[in-house]
Amino acid sequence: MEQILKTEIVGILNAIQRGNAPVMSANESIPEYVETSEQKFDLVDSKDGIPIRAFETGTAHYINGEENNTYNLKIICYDDFIHKFTFDDGNGHAHVSRLKDGVRVADFLIYEQSESKAIFIVHELSDKASVNKIKVARKQLSDTLNQLYKSEVIGKYIDSFEQKLCYLSAKDCRRLVESEGMADGFNEIYKVLPEPVQFNWGQIGTHKFSAFETSYVKLMR
Repeated sequence: MEQILKTEIVGILNAIQRGNAPVMSANESIPEYVETSEQKFDLVDSKDGIPIRAFETGTAHYINGEENNTYNLKIICYDDFIHKFTFDDGNGHAHVSRLKDGVRVADFLIYEQSESKAIFIVHELSDKASVNKIKVARKQLSDTLNQLYKSEVIGKYIDSFEQKLCYLSAKDCRRLVESEGMADGFNEIYKVLPEPVQFNWGQIGTHKFSAFETSYVKLMR
């Protein structure tokens, strides 16, 4: 996916960028990414380029399959990649974002790397309570899908995955509910999980993604 983004980002940005931004003709940058097959880990919107943290110490808490049967995930830092593309507007501003005002970007693209192509995720994180974040985050997720699907190549690649999911994770006090067996085989704490709230917005439904607001992401095997 990162190699596809390297090539396809030129056409994507030319389609959505500010009117005074020069047309892009080539790109040599690829997005930063990390890989993990850990069964439990957290995601954070980090400034040090390392988005993975110990379980339940960050913003989004991943339970990746089962203890001895996990997914091999690649986590692409999409927001950081997009915001690398700037231009000099000739008016004393050397690093102006190519994105039009109001265009939003989600933090991460996450996908399972095997040939089974089980899961593709667009994930937005926030340290704010979800009640203050949800409207902005919905647009971030929708706008990101709009950007990605500007490329026919990327659109076909994403659509080849079995599950297409969007997640918003924020630090809040969402009530806990019984996991109804979903946590069987885990420690006692996983007998309850935060209740995911499903939502739809803009391009999310258009491109047949399912979207959830939750701090715990359980990738079922």
